Amino acid sequence: MNNFENHNKENYLIVGLGKSGFWVSKFLHSRGKQVLVIDENNNKKLSESKKILEKDGIKVILNKPFLYDEISSYLSKLTYVILSPTIRLDNDTVLKLIKSKIIILGEIDIGWQYLKTLNWVGITGTNGKTTVTHLLSHILSKNNMVAPSAGNIGIPLSKYAYHYYKYKENIDWLITELSSYQIEISHELKPQIGIWTSFTSDHLDRHKNLENYFNIKNKLLKNSEIRIYNYDDKNLRDSYNKLSKGIWISSNNESINTKKCDYWIDKDGFINEKGMKLFDKKFFNLKGDHNLQNLLLVTAAARKIGLTGNEISNALLSYKNLPHRLETIFKNRRLEIINDSKATNFDSSFVGIHSINKSLIIISGGRKKEGEHKAWSEIINQKCNSIFLFGESADELKKLLLEIDFKKQIFIFKNLSDLVDKVLIHAEKEKIEAILFSPACSSFDQFINYEERGNYFKFLIKEAITKKNLL
Repeated sequence: MNNFENHNKENYLIVGLGKSGFWVSKFLHSRGKQVLVIDENNNKKLSESKKILEKDGIKVILNKPFLYDEISSYLSKLTYVILSPTIRLDNDTVLKLIKSKIIILGEIDIGWQYLKTLNWVGITGTNGKTTVTHLLSHILSKNNMVAPSAGNIGIPLSKYAYHYYKYKENIDWLITELSSYQIEISHELKPQIGIWTSFTSDHLDRHKNLENYFNIKNKLLKNSEIRIYNYDDKNLRDSYNKLSKGIWISSNNESINTKKCDYWIDKDGFINEKGMKLFDKKFFNLKGDHNLQNLLLVTAAARKIGLTGNEISNALLSYKNLPHRLETIFKNRRLEIINDSKATNFDSSFVGIHSINKSLIIISGGRKKEGEHKAWSEIINQKCNSIFLFGESADELKKLLLEIDFKKQIFIFKNLSDLVDKVLIHAEKEKIEAILFSPACSSFDQFINYEERGNYFKFLIKEAITKKNLL
């Protein structure tokens, strides 16, 4: 049985029993550490995780708030507290723990501590980081490397650490997606290659201002041996002289700055490395200029790892887009329906809308984030027939659109399920070529995450098409 009161061993308090909390607890226990897990919630999924951990001898307490008074009885026995990424570092309990000389860590710190002898790629950015992580992992794997994706993409690093030590599983490259929350809490994270995909206003409720958010992202790049940046991103481009020296990419073949950029796409559609043609972009089938930027970022990393242009292009032939990212979920001769539930802010929604060159209806809504909305409002006004709004922020989004003298139709619904039939009927009536589900908001008003929201949208569309025969 786990003896948490053993003062002769390192004692860890794990706060939060999500995926990362579960695996970091399991891994640390397997390494002989003393572990206690708490979570303020209690549901079926948490209860199942608790049973699994308790069979291993790990103590788990559910319905336990993360309040200083609630955990004060453990302080004399504690060495480390590992926080869920959702807990802010200016949380009152966290500040009191720091004052009590307790070391605050993230799950990412444990992954780094035990796996830092491996080759790492660390990928961050406001938008695009999941696609870059997934695409780079795919290309390396297709070239006979063991290169799993990990981190914010959904697979905790401590899960790989657990298997690496228990089963001696080989890993050539660890391709790690890192959110600002994870980077913020990390103490020592120094990947061989760091990639910064994009930077726009996001998570300001957490980071307070753009400067803090920028500095957190930049912390990863500063600590990387090789740095790769996106020159097409205005905020990164404007910071060119401030950022640590690195490799820059650009997909803009109309105004390539070959003095500053190392990888670009020429006017014939070829990926270039300092003027040397590597392969034709036709090998890559994802929509949008933003995905060409993602391709260039991945190409730069793959080249540094040692792949040839042919090895990269051959791997691209078998690549399939991740769900919820400009994902075509229905298509016939008249209409295409696209799920872009991952568009959780104005900037990512703008990018998706910009990539569709068809007559268009937009579906947006959810919990609004802070951020500049003008470009989003204007592109909808320019390109779209109408917009269907739902959820917590529907009325607020309507007000934002009307601020720019919005001329198109606006429809408002309480729930996503309420609008699907109506949007399909409207699309048929107006002879619309594409419906784009592009929320421009977080999912947390009605869903656990963007994946649940996207899956629900796909279910509603399938149900409407098959059962109601609307098309």
